Amino acid sequence: MRIQNSLNNMFFGLSGQIISAIMGFMVRTVFIYTLGIEYLGVDGLFTSILMMLSLANLGFDTAIVYSLYKPLAENDINKIQALMNLYQKAYRWIGIIILLIGLSLLPFLPNLMNGETTISNITIIYLLFLSNSVLSYYFVYKQSIIIADQHNHIISKIHSVFTIVSNIAQIIVLVSISNYIVVLSTQIAFRVIENIYVANKANQLYPYLNTKNNATLSKEDKKLFFENLYALMLYKISGVVINGTDNIIISKFVGIVWVGVYSNYLLIISTLNTLLGYLFYSITASVGNLNVNENAEKKYFVFRVLNFTNFWIYGFCVVSLWSLFNPFIHIWLGDKYVFDKYIVFAILLNFYTAGMQNASTTFRDTTGLFKRGKYRPIIAAVINVVVSMLLVQKMGIAGVLLGTVISRFCTYFWYDPYVIFRFVFKRSVMNYFVRYMSFVSLVTISAILTDMLGSLIHTSLILNIVIRAVLCLIIPNFIFFMIFRRSEEFKYLWNIAHSITNKIPSRLLVKESP
Repeated sequence: MRIQNSLNNMFFGLSGQIISAIMGFMVRTVFIYTLGIEYLGVDGLFTSILMMLSLANLGFDTAIVYSLYKPLAENDINKIQALMNLYQKAYRWIGIIILLIGLSLLPFLPNLMNGETTISNITIIYLLFLSNSVLSYYFVYKQSIIIADQHNHIISKIHSVFTIVSNIAQIIVLVSISNYIVVLSTQIAFRVIENIYVANKANQLYPYLNTKNNATLSKEDKKLFFENLYALMLYKISGVVINGTDNIIISKFVGIVWVGVYSNYLLIISTLNTLLGYLFYSITASVGNLNVNENAEKKYFVFRVLNFTNFWIYGFCVVSLWSLFNPFIHIWLGDKYVFDKYIVFAILLNFYTAGMQNASTTFRDTTGLFKRGKYRPIIAAVINVVVSMLLVQKMGIAGVLLGTVISRFCTYFWYDPYVIFRFVFKRSVMNYFVRYMSFVSLVTISAILTDMLGSLIHTSLILNIVIRAVLCLIIPNFIFFMIFRRSEEFKYLWNIAHSITNKIPSRLLVKESP
């Protein structure tokens, strides 16, 4: 049942994200040609500021979902109601806190932009961004029970429909009147309607959420919840600082226009991160259920499968992006929007090292191990900001991204696997690091070989992209297959793929794993 729920979540989640990606590229293209790169820079900057403000969330979402795994498995309605009541109250206060902090930043907005801007109504634009963030907190909390119950595909279907309609409306506004404020207002309207719709869907699926009750957590449960929340808060701060400060630092030290140029690369990276991250997001609840019910050996096997899958997918993406990134940007937007190769390398290094944490993060969050080394995320955040601000002055945008990579290697890279292997799998972590380095070597060799062969072919840019795409499809996958075709992880994934193709009930696969 866990595998079936995960597959449903993956299928509908990925389908929804593909739709979002396609619509996102369409809107971005129309956006650039109607409003210009400077508006794109402002969009990226304010998005990062609001990401920083989301610190007020303090990890409540992850803490609630983690806390719901067990009561949902046991059908403990009173405890579910108590957790959801706590979540609702917390998010109302979070919305107010974000509003107040966001308003207090208004006088400092000009200090975050390097150089003059021709954009008018900056304050109104910022307030619309702020409103979009604040309003979501009054409805979105009910998504947590759907996610924890392994039914995230329901949210994905709803999100896909609203994404299509919202983006079509934005394109119409951009083409007809080219007014950024109206575009933002359209985004807000559809976002609020979508969150209300999902909340109503949760009420239908879990009618006891809609009944008046005074359910509260026991003192012991409250203590455990807030202990988890405190640890998650530190992870939240670290994650937001690491991911949210890049655009702010680039805007301050390099210029707002360069935020716009970088945002085109970031759109592609973010789209891939969302698509690939959804694979792990879709199975998080199932892994949570696994960790409640299975032994250490079964957990370790699942971790190995997830980590191997992670390597293959992210490795293939890095090889493809290294060969295709700049040619695609050149055709899509033009030569003036293309970065040097060393910046592309920094972007991809950041992408790969972040992506390779997925398996560790999934197990860390679903086993409650976020309480171990809880101050480490703060150290990561400090390293990121300090190193990025030092390197940006010598290396520009590449320095900002390398600062993020360095902070990750100093903290998350080694500590998360160490804790998981020691307390969950109860075995040495050295094999993990050996495999990690072998994965890096294979990806590096594949990327160099693929790009080198693509460079030998001199033809039109479009045809060259097609040839490079074919090489990207063949070379890394052939190398990975030849090396790992006899591994347990590959055989298990092959059996799953074979069972899906032949429509064998997925529940049979549970018996095939060690």
